[in-house]
Amino acid sequence: MPDYAIQIGKVEKVYGGKLPVHALTGIDLTIVNGEFVAMLGPSGCGKSTLLNLIAGFEEPSAGEIRVFDQIVVAPGPDRAVVFQEPALLPWLTVWDNIVFGPKLRHLAIGQYQDLALEYLVTVGLEGFERHLPDQLSGGMKQRVGIARALLARPRVLLMDEPFGALDAQTRLQMQQLLLDVWERQRRTVMFITHDIDEAILLADVVYIMTARPGQLRSRIEINLPRPRNLDLLMEDDFNQIRREIFDQLRAEVLSLPKSPIRLK
Repeated sequence: MPDYAIQIGKVEKVYGGKLPVHALTGIDLTIVNGEFVAMLGPSGCGKSTLLNLIAGFEEPSAGEIRVFDQIVVAPGPDRAVVFQEPALLPWLTVWDNIVFGPKLRHLAIGQYQDLALEYLVTVGLEGFERHLPDQLSGGMKQRVGIARALLARPRVLLMDEPFGALDAQTRLQMQQLLLDVWERQRRTVMFITHDIDEAILLADVVYIMTARPGQLRSRIEINLPRPRNLDLLMEDDFNQIRREIFDQLRAEVLSLPKSPIRLK
């Protein structure tokens, strides 16, 4: 029997008010332990909403979400989130930002120091321990956020467009870094992106969502060999998968209703 990390059953999310917004409907999804899953879809389709539900930041309006067979009712140490903006504490050094979680839990330094040093080296920040966030580039700040999330030792890593604000070169560097880290640790990852190439390069499975209310349009297995590196972007098999995903996303965009243009 598969070892499921995440099980989502008939989940819906409606934001109330005078004009209710139906963000998600009929989401059924299972993610196997150790699987890397990427989510693609039009802006506003509910990708981030789904991630927030799994993280426990919000509650579904209907349905159920389980993480390692436990119903999600709140955030928990089994899940860590990396956002598009790393949200570092500006008055703390790189080191203190990375170890902020263990310190907050009043753990003895011996319980986390060696692992924190390991992650500091893993994400390429050795020598920057005493730097403040405003002394770092965007990519370096995101590395701090990833190291901080890894130090929490989550079983599930939730990533909401973590490289979306980076320049093209830094984004490629961060993608390779994440590939290398995942190969060593094989944590379950749910990764939200708008970038087709990024999704194919990183993921075992890519889900494509419809426009709001978000539903799962299709599931595409990425049967490309691992370990992977950036050279894969030039392979014919990669381009074939890219065309398949692009065609599905284009079909979804073309199916959206056209709003009339109102001239004043």
